[in-house]
Amino acid sequence: MALIPSPANDSLDVSSPLAADAPLDAYAWGEEFDDLVALAARVADAPFAWIALSDGEARPRVVARFGLDASLDTALLALGASLNAEVPRLTVPDAADDACFVSEPVVAAYPGIRFLHAQALLGEHGRHVGTLAIADRSARAAAGRDVVQALTRVAGLGERLIERHRLQRRNRIATQIMQAGFSAMIVTDEHGQVTLANRAAELLFGIRGRRMRGMPVEVLFPSQLQSDALASHTWLHAEDGDALLGRAPQCRLHAFGPNGDVRALEATRCTWRLGQGHGKAIILRDITDDLAQQATLRQLALYDALTGLPNRTALVEALTARLEATETPVALALLGLDNFKTINDTLGHAAGDIVLQATASRLRMTLPANAQVGRFGGDEFGVLFTDIDTVDLPVHLERMLLAVNEPMDVTGSPIHLEASVGLAVREDLHSEDSLPNASELIARADLALYKAKARGGRQWCRYDLGMRREVIDRRLLEVELRRAFARGEFELHYQPQIDLANGFTFGAEALLRWRHPERGLLAPAAFLDVLAGSALANDVGRWIIRQACRDAASWPEVGGRRIAISINLFPGQVHETDLRHDVDEALRETGLPAEQLELEITETIALKPDDNASRALASLRDRGVKLSFDDFGTGFASLSMLQRFPIDRVKIDRSFVRDMLDNRGDAAIVRSIVLISRNMELHVTAEGVENHAQAELLRGIGCNAAQGFLYSPALAPQAFEKWLAAQTSNPMQAPWLLTEQHDG
Repeated sequence: MALIPSPANDSLDVSSPLAADAPLDAYAWGEEFDDLVALAARVADAPFAWIALSDGEARPRVVARFGLDASLDTALLALGASLNAEVPRLTVPDAADDACFVSEPVVAAYPGIRFLHAQALLGEHGRHVGTLAIADRSARAAAGRDVVQALTRVAGLGERLIERHRLQRRNRIATQIMQAGFSAMIVTDEHGQVTLANRAAELLFGIRGRRMRGMPVEVLFPSQLQSDALASHTWLHAEDGDALLGRAPQCRLHAFGPNGDVRALEATRCTWRLGQGHGKAIILRDITDDLAQQATLRQLALYDALTGLPNRTALVEALTARLEATETPVALALLGLDNFKTINDTLGHAAGDIVLQATASRLRMTLPANAQVGRFGGDEFGVLFTDIDTVDLPVHLERMLLAVNEPMDVTGSPIHLEASVGLAVREDLHSEDSLPNASELIARADLALYKAKARGGRQWCRYDLGMRREVIDRRLLEVELRRAFARGEFELHYQPQIDLANGFTFGAEALLRWRHPERGLLAPAAFLDVLAGSALANDVGRWIIRQACRDAASWPEVGGRRIAISINLFPGQVHETDLRHDVDEALRETGLPAEQLELEITETIALKPDDNASRALASLRDRGVKLSFDDFGTGFASLSMLQRFPIDRVKIDRSFVRDMLDNRGDAAIVRSIVLISRNMELHVTAEGVENHAQAELLRGIGCNAAQGFLYSPALAPQAFEKWLAAQTSNPMQAPWLLTEQHDG
């Protein structure tokens, strides 16, 4: 237990003279205690006297003795061990006749103590801090009133001496801490003049401490530097009532540094009192560099490093503040570049960065002064319109699209950008749905942008309630699809593929169907887009491969050759899964020869550069698996894809086949696809063939195969097997062949 109260969390009070790091010897305490024990022996007319110090927890120690040797200290401590604040005095007339002391070494042996009088020394708050004792070789009936009074006065001197040393030690520690330089500190008197400044303060202000003494404290903190001069002056001179009012006694001050630069300081104030004097101690922490770092971090946190525009966080903060501060219309437009990824993929990311910087510059120059533009991330930019008539918004959005669409030259390559814009407006304050927060308004603009891109891009679209309904329906459909897959409600139907040269069936395409428990059998148009974009697609795609291979393995030959199975792949199967492993496992489990399997990829798959995917497809083709390009001709990059992937077959999309007899443009496209494919030694299959005239035209221009309602719709497994059985028994009796013979 320390001599003075210590904080509850402190295990040791460094101000205590009995602290572990304070040596308790006579030299540490000076000669005062030697004189004190000599005085005690003299007033009691006793040959022996000693003083021991103890705080009740640390080991007691004799610090001064008279007439005794230090080798007896342990035995002397035992004689006064029973003293404490509750038992402050002990008198033993004859220790040799007292059962408690007769066996003590200093009683039974040298020096043969018989009489003992000990008095407790009390410190701060009445705590027992030590013992003053006198002893004699002769027994005494009593100490005597005069002796006890004299010893009490001597003990009082000892207590004051201990307190003085405690204060001296505390002051030395405080001085060392103050001069340590961790924080600048200045002390003022009741007149507000500096009386003391530590070394750190000298370095902070560039003024020696002796020059600061007597200086009015406000001189160190010039009023012209303060953000609020009156508040700063009041803080420096006001009485310290902050603690009573529950306020932190802190203030932001500014001062000139040693080089004449302005430094920002965090100041903490406390009041000191000693006798009639009082003043303040002000601790200063230089936070100039911290504030500069915070400003830099805020710049990084709120601004896009590439374009210099405010980033998403900054724009959201501005949007939130605007929504809370005003009831006027607020509009948010999200602009997304169409097919920006192809620029990164073809010209490199450096070129993509130049495009983003140019787009940011164009938007800044195009938008009105009351619009704030920022980069939301990736190829998306956000524009916040405030204090603007909503009827003018279409004009500004069209200007944005035109500005972005202007051609630009990037590293010598001409680029024509296109963009889409989604718009959300907080306008009608009487409609609860029109009072969104920032997150909701952003979500609405994002939905509108998605809709604009889905409509083909190069346009803007304003949010309406129907878009939210679509999103909800899509999410519900995703949940229902997951449940359907778990319950085994998916099934495969097969549409025959016909060789136009001989009319024989050579293959079939596996088409997914959903046998809904309430809505019946659903075609892919009702769910396939949602399924393809969900996390479930890869699992369903893996199941399709296994099931289609299992069914195809049991099909009979037609015209002397096995029926091949053609399977459409989801994009995730190619880019996110181990497609080679999935196909190998399906072929191994079902026994289907690799040459009997064909995998169909679309432009959505081919446009996403992925070396691993390309290697996986090439490896499967090396095994004998065929690859075909589905919906060929519908995308802008179809022809280039034929050189990037190891394709065996091209499938002409049904949209061209449907109108090729009446539309010269469609007919020209079909002829071109067939010509290019044959020149590249690729087989060609036309989809959506519905009549003999279409089949005849396709055969005439060199198309290899066809599928469509002319031959058969997609059939359930059992129906397809019956259909195949009819072809197997007599392939030449196929209905389309009989019709052609009859027509001829």
